[in-house]
Amino acid sequence: MNKTFLALIILTLGVSSFSNEVGLPREVVALPVVEGNHLICIWDDAAGDWLTEFESYDHEGVYDFQVPEWGKWYWIGLWDSSIGDYVYGKWIGHFPVE
Repeated sequence: MNKTFLALIILTLGVSSFSNEVGLPREVVALPVVEGNHLICIWDDAAGDWLTEFESYDHEGVYDFQVPEWGKWYWIGLWDSSIGDYVYGKWIGHFPVE
C-alpha cells in the first residue's frame, strides 16, 4: 500500500469515530400545501412541553429545524388557526450509534 492510501484510511477511521460528536443534526421537514394562517409547533417529548413559542408558517413547503439535543424525540406540528386543529404532524428523533 502506498502512504497516501494508508493515510486516507487512517483519516477516515478517525473521522468516523467522532462522527456523532461533530454537531447536532438539522432536519428539513416537507410540509403540506395549505392556505390560511398556520403555526409551526414543536413538542419536546422528554420535557413534556413545547420546545419554543409557536411560529408563523411561511408557506414555503419546508421547515428547517435544528435538533437541539441528541437522543430525544420532537414532534413538529402544523396548526390551522381557522379550524383550531392540527393538519400535519411528524415525529423526529436522532440517536447516536456507537
